[in-house]
Amino acid sequence: MTIRAVFFDIGGVLIHEKNYDKRHEWEARLGLSQGQLRPIVFATQAAARAASGGVPEQAVWKEVGEQLGISEDQLSELQRDFWAGEQLDTELAQFVASLRPRVKIGIISNAWSDARFFHNSKFKLNTWTDGAIYSAEVKLVKPDPRIYQLALAQLDVRADESVFVDDMLVNVEAAQALGMKGVLCQDTLQTIRDIKQCLDEQRG
Repeated sequence: MTIRAVFFDIGGVLIHEKNYDKRHEWEARLGLSQGQLRPIVFATQAAARAASGGVPEQAVWKEVGEQLGISEDQLSELQRDFWAGEQLDTELAQFVASLRPRVKIGIISNAWSDARFFHNSKFKLNTWTDGAIYSAEVKLVKPDPRIYQLALAQLDVRADESVFVDDMLVNVEAAQALGMKGVLCQDTLQTIRDIKQCLDEQRG
């Protein structure tokens, strides 16, 4: 069966947290231990609901601000700085771009409501992908099979014509259960090699 589409997770695959300097500055400023800020943000009650679209992203930051006791201006600054260390995996992105237009490129991401705007503004994901499904927008979270089915429908491909790449095994296994080929992302070169193998298998 010819592979017609490759779908990617974003965080931990296409985009990585590389530089923690801004977060460390905030931790020192707030009297927190190094590395303590990230779990504070993601352990909020709002964060647990944001990925499934239960609340907008700003509800997460409002709860964080209240917990840390900072002003609205400080909160806006913190929100900007919190994501400042994210960097695009340029080697993987170049490989992805090289697959088009022979293969369609899709996104399936568990992400908060503002993620699409942020990713397109900072990383221009919309310029080198053919479609994107964000969990908060569709109110479905991987590994729910329905989110993969939405992505397949968006690009008009069947499961057995597709590859899915994620850094979490449970999400890869969910895609495989639908008939998609799965690639577990552990590092860039391995991911590129495994995708190429999936594409080469169709020629065998």
